Amino acid sequence: MFRLRREAADEGCSGAHEVRRVSVCGTLRRRPRSRMAAVTELCFLLFALINNIHAQQLISIKRERDSYSFSLPEEADSCLISRCVGEEKLVLLNTSDLWSRNSTAPEDLKQRLSVISTHNISFYNIHNLTHSDSGPYREECWTDGRVTHDKTTTVIVCSHVGGGALYSVTPGDTGYLPCEGATDHQDVLWLKRNFRYEQEIWSRVFGDNETSVMDEDGGRYQVVKNTSALRVFNFTTNAKTEFSCLRMDQQQCVSSYSVDLWLYTEMIYGSEGQTAVLPCTLTDFSDDQPPQWDIDNTYDGQPNQTVSSVDQNFSLVFSSLTLNHTGVYICQTAVSVKRYLLFVCPKFGPPAVELFSEGENVTLTCKDQEKGQWSVWFYKSNRTEGRVFDTQFGQSLSRVSQSYDDGSLFVSDVSLKDTGEYWCAVVGRDGQCVSSSKTVLKYRGPFGVHSTF
Repeated sequence: MFRLRREAADEGCSGAHEVRRVSVCGTLRRRPRSRMAAVTELCFLLFALINNIHAQQLISIKRERDSYSFSLPEEADSCLISRCVGEEKLVLLNTSDLWSRNSTAPEDLKQRLSVISTHNISFYNIHNLTHSDSGPYREECWTDGRVTHDKTTTVIVCSHVGGGALYSVTPGDTGYLPCEGATDHQDVLWLKRNFRYEQEIWSRVFGDNETSVMDEDGGRYQVVKNTSALRVFNFTTNAKTEFSCLRMDQQQCVSSYSVDLWLYTEMIYGSEGQTAVLPCTLTDFSDDQPPQWDIDNTYDGQPNQTVSSVDQNFSLVFSSLTLNHTGVYICQTAVSVKRYLLFVCPKFGPPAVELFSEGENVTLTCKDQEKGQWSVWFYKSNRTEGRVFDTQFGQSLSRVSQSYDDGSLFVSDVSLKDTGEYWCAVVGRDGQCVSSSKTVLKYRGPFGVHSTF
């Protein structure tokens, strides 16, 4: 059982801010100084992870035997880097007297400290990190006698750090992010990365059971206890979102596994020779740092050779589409991203016409499906002012499914709102569209063909 207690923090470590600690082994008893400090530090670390960390406290995940670097402001007169062990403040480095004999850092830690200066910038490092280096560190800087920099970071040292998996979720849908290697009875902690910082900093801690839900702008999150997965629902944000699952064993981090999450990539249909505009809908940028487009329109790793331009609204404009424009287009700022998958298909022949009465089930055939590896359906509803959606992204098409055998599109319980134009894009092995066909879905009235009475 965890026993909680609240204490006022030592002024030297955490200022006037109140912190909470948890004992992982019952009530703490007095022990020899070294063991007591280690137990207190581990308890502080575990509680800091489980509970909401103070706004100025950030988390940095590092691999065992790697280095950790402190980023201090250049204009400061002097800076102090310290570490809190329980209620004791250990001075690691003082920029005005780097190797002072008054430093209270343990000897083994002193031997792993270094200062590297280049281009008038100094980097203060701890090398060969071990699990014992996990804990809160504080950076304090002074200019003209005033405190101009004060940051506390909790460093978590893990035996293994990995990840790189990518997940996407359709707006409004529910998704599950797995915690790689987690077991039913293992302590798991989910963190969220904050992209406002240049360093890889994690600053959000999620609840640890199915009844604990974390709400924030653009989504809701919940840890599923029996699987350790992170449930994501009502996800609507374009913010760059990365999560990390930490597996803990006896208050030590066994592994950290990170996953990227983004909104479903919007698919865009285009035909050879047409004009296309990909809007950059992001708003979190400034005039001196406008959004940038990242273009990957080849599947063989070769550089992009096509020519395109960006208009005054930062939209990507194609004056005349070619098959080589097929690819992924990403508009991004420092903290947000919008993704498109553009399919440019050969010009199609005369469209087919499919008539329906309300309530019927309709099957639309995908022509030339055998020429490619897979197919994507797009539609332009008569009620969306000409905008083309892919059928997976269209929120109004909940009654639509696609056959994986012949690529045909099945629409159940058809109504007037389903009228419009439907395209089937057949995609080849190289990722380019090899064929396209269009079907016009029209309403058949009760008093004759195309009647609207």
